[in-house]
Amino acid sequence: MKKFKFLVRYGLKKRIGRKAFLISNIVIAVLMIAIINIPSIVSLFGGGEDPNEQVNIGLINETAEVSLPSDYSDLMNEGSTGIDYFVFRTINVSEFDLSAFWEDVDTDIVIQITGSIETPTVTFYSKIPQLNNYLLSKLELQLINYQITNYQSPVVNQIYAPDYEDPEQEAFISSMTSMLVLPMFILIVMATQFVGVDIIEEKSTKAIETIISSVPSKTHFLSKITASILFVIVQGALTIGYATIASLIGKLSASSSAVSLPVGTTSLLSYLSDIIPNWPVVLTFSLLFMIVGTLFYLVVASLFASMAVTQEDYQQFQTPLMLTLLAAFYIGIFAPMAQGYGFMKVMAFIPIFTPILAPIAYATGLMTVWEAIIALVSVSIFLIISLYLVAPVYKVAILSYDQTKFVTRIKNNFKKAFPKNGKIEAK
Repeated sequence: MKKFKFLVRYGLKKRIGRKAFLISNIVIAVLMIAIINIPSIVSLFGGGEDPNEQVNIGLINETAEVSLPSDYSDLMNEGSTGIDYFVFRTINVSEFDLSAFWEDVDTDIVIQITGSIETPTVTFYSKIPQLNNYLLSKLELQLINYQITNYQSPVVNQIYAPDYEDPEQEAFISSMTSMLVLPMFILIVMATQFVGVDIIEEKSTKAIETIISSVPSKTHFLSKITASILFVIVQGALTIGYATIASLIGKLSASSSAVSLPVGTTSLLSYLSDIIPNWPVVLTFSLLFMIVGTLFYLVVASLFASMAVTQEDYQQFQTPLMLTLLAAFYIGIFAPMAQGYGFMKVMAFIPIFTPILAPIAYATGLMTVWEAIIALVSVSIFLIISLYLVAPVYKVAILSYDQTKFVTRIKNNFKKAFPKNGKIEAK
């Protein structure tokens, strides 16, 4: 056990103690802060919506008990300098033609208020749906300011254009892709590269012979995997920390900035927290899939590295593994774009694709909690089977310097590890 701990500490220190680790984490932190706060950054430098562009709102007010149109307009444009951002005009209900409104380029939103002022009904006819909630919150604030007796929150209806396609699902899938697929893909690739490079380095310098003479090959095998998975956990925790810091920076800058950002400007994490109320469960499942999936890929990478003799060998051997990872990565990105949700769900249950696709499928509602648990159990069983098959082959291959062809080498090592008489040949 002491030797195992020493090998794990040594392997982990070799990864975390390098300058490359420090530099890469600085780059990751900067990128996380930039990506998460993209909406605010774009707005700060004048991108996105023009802050001087006006929103034309028609107001159909059937509650004549208060001077709502003028008061509402004053509240909406409170603090604006010069030109009002929201331009209101009163529309008579008899003049309002819904079909003509969708074709009218001069009016962006029509708000119709019916019923009594104590229990109003508010209907939004909106070409800019993302502003509806903001307009409603301000309207409620104005009604509350009147201190109306027996006031109740309004009943809200939202009417969209006949050809309107809700962009929230597409934006949601895109956010899931960027926040789940890419970091997991990068971490898994980094882990598999590290474990392969470590084993090849020891093997090419013949240091492996000294190590295996001191510790069993099984201990060496497990120490490499353990050090790599600990590295993934450390790097994953750091990434979550960077995301948290980026979110705090976004909130602080938004509250203290003297620059007036456009309405609806928010950070990516704020957006995700709004549309994923169960984000702690999503994050938990994502971490579990990442750990179990990375362990599986590390086992396979260790197997290929043990059979390789040189770095060029390992690059050739790991090609099938990289192609599998790339396939899962591209399915996670392009399947939602092609509306292939059923295909992605099916692929999420295939163990070699599960670690990357299952978190997205669960987060987007394609998988239930029980289905996610089944997928997690399946990939865990797949991991146990791979450990059972790979460990004996690793023992045979780690001290072998055979340089036959790729397929021949695999066959030879498996035959030596699992001979017909049931005894594993020792090298």
